[in-house]
Amino acid sequence: METKLHFMVTSERGMTRSFYIKKKTVWILSLVLGALVLVSGVGWWATVENVALRAKKAVIKQELAKVQESHRQVLAVAVDQEEQQRMLLDNALDELRQRSEIIESILSAVGIDLAAGEGPSNTGGPYISLGDESYQGLTLKVDHYLDFIKSVPLGTPVPGTLTSPFGRRSDPFHGRPAMHDGLDIHNRVGTRIKAPAAGLVTASNYNRANGHYLVIDHGNDFQTRYLHLQKRLVQAGDRVERGQVIAQLGNTGRSTGPHLHYTILHNDKPIDPYPFVRVADVLDGTIPARGGSVRGQEVR
Repeated sequence: METKLHFMVTSERGMTRSFYIKKKTVWILSLVLGALVLVSGVGWWATVENVALRAKKAVIKQELAKVQESHRQVLAVAVDQEEQQRMLLDNALDELRQRSEIIESILSAVGIDLAAGEGPSNTGGPYISLGDESYQGLTLKVDHYLDFIKSVPLGTPVPGTLTSPFGRRSDPFHGRPAMHDGLDIHNRVGTRIKAPAAGLVTASNYNRANGHYLVIDHGNDFQTRYLHLQKRLVQAGDRVERGQVIAQLGNTGRSTGPHLHYTILHNDKPIDPYPFVRVADVLDGTIPARGGSVRGQEVR
């Protein structure tokens, strides 16, 4: 078997030359060449793939940068909204505190203990401390105060001159010492009388001592009485609102002249209406909450 390959090469001048290569060498060269071609192909493919991967990496990097920027913006908005909500909550808390303090100052000025209007019967629910300075705690506290103060008769039911204060006095008919359980407010007959708080009319009647009179239950153990009326404008069972006209001032019953006898009862006991009638003056310090003569003072 021939192990060599012979090659003959002829030149332009007709000269012929021959040479030979071993077949084994040819096979080796072929294998080497094939390996080089294979390696070159793999390298080219790897290079192309690397370029593609780099391009994808660049795109992913850009997208990641966009996502990070978007995330940063979302965080910034969230922080800004959180700050705004915190400010709103702080403002709400301040407003609730101010309302609470105003109501407390009013109740203090008229000498009413808020707890006095509460009772253990017919009540329930979970215990929530009203001393809690959280938003919820203050909201419950103010709601509780507002519900209570709606029943407190504040301001004068009729403008006029105070002619007789609450307390001990000489009876105007026979001069003997007596207890006067309200304020006498003088004005002309027919002057409109307004309810100092919302409530339910429990009595609208006439007798020789009181003349035409009204009694209103305001809730939380507060009641008001209006005596010597010229005319009653509401009937028993009617609900009235604060500021609603309920009667006209008169001179009926056991009376020495046109006036309203105005009584406030708390827990069925008469209390001095004066600080309730002049609550604004009591709060700003113009007059003391207790003590001193009130005869002849104007109320509006």
